[in-house]
Amino acid sequence: MANGGKKEPVTDTLTIDSLGRLGDGVGRVAGETVHVPFTLPGELVEAGGKGSRRRLEGILEPSPDRIDPVCHHFGTCGGCQLQHMAHPAYLAWKRGLLVEALAREGLGIDPEPVVSFAAEGKFGLRRRAVFTCLRAGGKVLFGFSQRQANRIVNVYECPVLVPASVERIAELRNVASLFLPRKGSVKVAVIACENGLDIAIEGPVANDKSVQQAISTAIEMDAARLSHNGETLIETRRPVLKTGLAQVTPPPGGFVQAVRQAEEKMAELAIAHLAGCTKAADLFAGHGGFALRLAQTMPVHAVESDSAALAALDRAWRETGGRLMPVTRERRDLYRAPITVKELDQFDGVVFDPPRAGAEAQSHELAKSGVRRIVAISCNPVTLARDLRILVDGGYRITSVTPIDQFVFSHHLEAVALLER
Repeated sequence: MANGGKKEPVTDTLTIDSLGRLGDGVGRVAGETVHVPFTLPGELVEAGGKGSRRRLEGILEPSPDRIDPVCHHFGTCGGCQLQHMAHPAYLAWKRGLLVEALAREGLGIDPEPVVSFAAEGKFGLRRRAVFTCLRAGGKVLFGFSQRQANRIVNVYECPVLVPASVERIAELRNVASLFLPRKGSVKVAVIACENGLDIAIEGPVANDKSVQQAISTAIEMDAARLSHNGETLIETRRPVLKTGLAQVTPPPGGFVQAVRQAEEKMAELAIAHLAGCTKAADLFAGHGGFALRLAQTMPVHAVESDSAALAALDRAWRETGGRLMPVTRERRDLYRAPITVKELDQFDGVVFDPPRAGAEAQSHELAKSGVRRIVAISCNPVTLARDLRILVDGGYRITSVTPIDQFVFSHHLEAVALLER
C-alpha cells in the first residue's frame, strides 16, 4: 500500500440507469444495485464508498437534463433532492412514480400530466415550513435536517418558501433561540397566512424573561401570532387562511396544505366531481379545506380526530353568516373506527385525504357502500394505489388520477383520484 498501510478510498465508475423513488440515481457496480444521490439517468459518474448507498465523487459525462441548482444549500440540506434536474424531465419522473405505484396494484389507469405551479423559474410557493433550532458550540443553528445525517443545515435562503417567510429567517432564528434549552432543540412551524406569519414553537418551557423577549420580537417583526406548545403568547391579529368563502384560523402549529395553489386545485377537482351530489362526507377533514368549499353547494359532514382543527372549521363556518350550507362535525379516529357501511348510506359523495399511511380501513368500508362518487386524495402514491385497488375490487371505477407537484424538487407527490360506483 503506497500510503503507509492505509487503504485507498474505494471509487467506482458507473452509468446511472434510472432514478429511484427517493430521487437518487440507480446503477450497478459488480452486479450489485447502488444508489448515488444528485445523479441523473444516462450519466457516467464516479461514486465513492461501499454498499448500496454511495456518494457522488464526480460526473464524467453529464446528462443533457442536468441544470444548476437554484439554492446554495442544495446538496447538504435534506429538503430538496432534485434541483439539478431540468423541470420537464423532473415532472416526467414524478409522474412515473404514480404510474409505477398504480401498475404494481394492477390498476390500468394512465394518470393525467403533473399539475405544476412553478412558472418561469419561480418556485417560492410553500406557505408552511417546520424548522429546527438548536445550539452547536457557540452558534445557534436554524434550518432543516441535513441529508442522511443527524445535523441541521443553518439556512439563510430557501427558494421553495414564500418570500414572506424567507425575508424573516433571521428574525425567526432570534425568536426560536429564546426558547432553546442548554441541550436539545425546538421545532418552529411557520405559516405564511393572508395577513402575516403564524409562528408556533414546540419545545421545553422557557423562563418569563425569554418569553417576554420573544413576544417583543414577534411584535417588532409584525407577526400575526406567536404560540408556544399550543398556547398563544401574542396575537396581534387573528391569522387567517382564505378557504373558499370562509376564513380559517388554523390551530397553533396545525396541519395546513403546504401550497395554497395545490389546495385550490385539489378542491377544484373534488367540487367538480361531486357536483350533483346531495350530501357529502369529508373524511380526515382537518380544518375544512374541502368541507368549507363543498358546503357552497351541499351539506357536508366533516370527520377528523383533531379537536382543535374541528373547532377552527366550526368557527370559520359560523363566521360566513349563513352563506354556506350546514357543515356538521364529528371527532373520530378513522384508523380505529372508520365510518361504517350503514353510516355511509346518508352520503352520495365522499372525499378523503388521509396522512401518508393512507385510508385502508376506511376504503374497505367504502368499497361495500353505495356511495355514488368518491374523491381519494393522498401524498403517498403507494398507499393511494393500495386504497384504490380496494375500491376498484368493491365495484368502483377510476375516472381519472391527477398528480400534483405540491412539494417541488422533492420525491413527495400529491395525487387526486376520482371514482364512481
